[in-house]
Amino acid sequence: MSPATDTLVSPVSEPAAAPETGNINIPAQSAPKNSQPFWLIGIIGVIVLVLIGGTYFSLNFFQKQLDNQKQVVEPNVARVTQADKMVVGIDATFPPMEFTDENGQFRGYDVDLGNRIAEKLGVQAEFKNITWDDIFGALEKKEVDMVISSMSITDERKQKYDFSEPYINAGQVIITRKDNNTIKSTADLTGKIIAVQTGTTNEEEALKYTAKEMVAKFDDFILATAALKNGKADAIFSDLTGAKGIISANPDLKIASEPFTTETYGIMMRKGENDLVKKVDEILNSLRQQGVLVYLKQKWLE
Repeated sequence: MSPATDTLVSPVSEPAAAPETGNINIPAQSAPKNSQPFWLIGIIGVIVLVLIGGTYFSLNFFQKQLDNQKQVVEPNVARVTQADKMVVGIDATFPPMEFTDENGQFRGYDVDLGNRIAEKLGVQAEFKNITWDDIFGALEKKEVDMVISSMSITDERKQKYDFSEPYINAGQVIITRKDNNTIKSTADLTGKIIAVQTGTTNEEEALKYTAKEMVAKFDDFILATAALKNGKADAIFSDLTGAKGIISANPDLKIASEPFTTETYGIMMRKGENDLVKKVDEILNSLRQQGVLVYLKQKWLE
């Protein structure tokens, strides 16, 4: 034990040193715990930009690859869309299906149909007026992409060309002068002169009902109609669609019979251009579902 007289003495702290009169060194404040160095933020930003840019260019590259692949799969559709026009062959002498109006403009059911198809493809329709005899050669020589000109679908034509699905059904009828009451059916045509357009199914049918030398062949329906009106022919064979246009323009003529054939019109394309045929069929089906084909029939044929 310590003597009773001992006392406890608290330690005394040393007085703070007086500030020096020279330079004062102030310790730097430490960065907040949550902050990151600027160089690290920069690196992260660069990485993000690289990732975004890489993703964009990758997507762009793959999209181009897909587009190129689609062009390989659909070369004929691509040919039309890249040209920004769809070249259509017509023989504009068959109203109301295709004809030239007083201003020199192409008009008619088939012209409207061609414009609608081109619109669906995102291109412009360009129509070329070609005589019937030359229209098949124009297609073969690739002067046109397709023919939309009241083209009847036949087994013979299908051997050389591809066709779309039918877009209208029209049978052949007999047209005579109004003052002629002796021709009412094909049975009345023996020994009669029948005017037709060369190379059509009308010519094929006429040969069934009269002698070969009695079939008067003309380059177009305008000349065939003139022959009937001038008394150089007794009758004309025409599809019902064309017959309506002929008698509308020539009130001295009449449709003398009921349709004696069933014929469908299709869009004619080159053999083997399957992608274009498929695309046209898709567009025709869409126009049919939208009521466009009914509208065109009402506009031009009723």
